[in-house]
Amino acid sequence: MMYTLTKWILSLPDRLLLWMSGQPQITASGGRAMDPASQFLLLTSLKQQLLFIDESKTVPELREWWKGQLAPFDKPPLGGVSHRDMDVDVGDATIRVREYTPDGVGGAAPALVYLHGGGFTTFEIETYQGFCEFIAAQLGAKIYSVEYRLAPEHPYPIPLDDCRAAFEWVCSRAADFGLDPDRIAVGGDSAGGNLSAALCLKQRDTGGRMPTAQLLIYPTTDLDSDFPSMEEFAEGQIITRRHIEWFHSNYVPDKARMKEPYASPLLADNHANLPPAVVCSAGFDPLRDEAEAYAKALTNAGVPTEYIEFDALGHGFIVTDAARAAREANTRICAVFRAVM
Repeated sequence: MMYTLTKWILSLPDRLLLWMSGQPQITASGGRAMDPASQFLLLTSLKQQLLFIDESKTVPELREWWKGQLAPFDKPPLGGVSHRDMDVDVGDATIRVREYTPDGVGGAAPALVYLHGGGFTTFEIETYQGFCEFIAAQLGAKIYSVEYRLAPEHPYPIPLDDCRAAFEWVCSRAADFGLDPDRIAVGGDSAGGNLSAALCLKQRDTGGRMPTAQLLIYPTTDLDSDFPSMEEFAEGQIITRRHIEWFHSNYVPDKARMKEPYASPLLADNHANLPPAVVCSAGFDPLRDEAEAYAKALTNAGVPTEYIEFDALGHGFIVTDAARAAREANTRICAVFRAVM
């Protein structure tokens, strides 16, 4: 019900949404203009302190608080997509993997191992259920959403190791799950985009099973970077410089290790022989320029790469998709990636 109401509000005419936001249309470098529905959503969220880092709360308390704040974006289950949870052993621990299966997918299906965002620190499988159901239906593929362990309790490289273990687990059970073993891709958004890129690098360097493709949605690729977009959007967005520095320090407490390529994939000496990639960015996002830089690094290394900037949107649009522009962006991401898979 809350999602339906949010979606209705964001479908109001652009002129009315701008008026309701209380500001003229927000613009950025390069002639970018923010989508009016996204602007209303952004400014309303900032007033409500959505994802505010309240230092009086512990990290577990913040996780629960933020999860409650995202309730207006919890979509009803998507018909035609079923799911089940499975446990995966990762050394001395067990993590969950949720399998999403669209109706009629048949045998020898393609698959995407999905690594969620949240700054390595927050969110979970449930946060991304709506998006994973959507991409399962759009791609005609099975999705395996990985609940890797979170920082700061489990710092680098534990989340990456969990993701690699989950990917190898899916690959090893391709026959049991009705998958085409030659069409198992990896993807994620934000921190999950970082983990996806790092997974591909690590698999290449260790001779492990390589994903057939990689989907990187507004990924963080250099944990110690200072790109122009980081300065341009240091404040005034849902995710600010302060958020990013806090998230990154949770994941890699030893700042010197942020320069390791499996923490900062952009800093790898060599980006050759990696899977074909679709790299997406948002025009109003501190991470915009490092996403583009990674796409260029892959292209320069001879990796087939499709780069898409959704110049009217901000960070996090794939899960806050009550706005039409965000839903259209999600549809386009799936269409482009389906061709690559």
